[in-house]
Amino acid sequence: MGLFRLLFMKRKCQVHTAFGNERYFHAVNRFAAHGISYDTVLRPNANVHSAFPFSGNSQQVDNSQYDFYVAKQDEHRAKQALHS
Repeated sequence: MGLFRLLFMKRKCQVHTAFGNERYFHAVNRFAAHGISYDTVLRPNANVHSAFPFSGNSQQVDNSQYDFYVAKQDEHRAKQALHS
């Protein structure tokens, strides 16, 4: 956790890390459905090519990292929302 978040942000409890847009939107939809406020920190990573770049499949993989933070009092609800 960064010093800025520790000192100034009210949502300090990291409850989830998602990799890629699909998993990001899954978490966002779960939090929204349960009325949980959150902050997201995007940690972009370089796009990674297929493990077999010469096989004709040069599709890129989105491996961006999204860290979700909630207020301490919402930690339990947020974890339940993600696993429901």
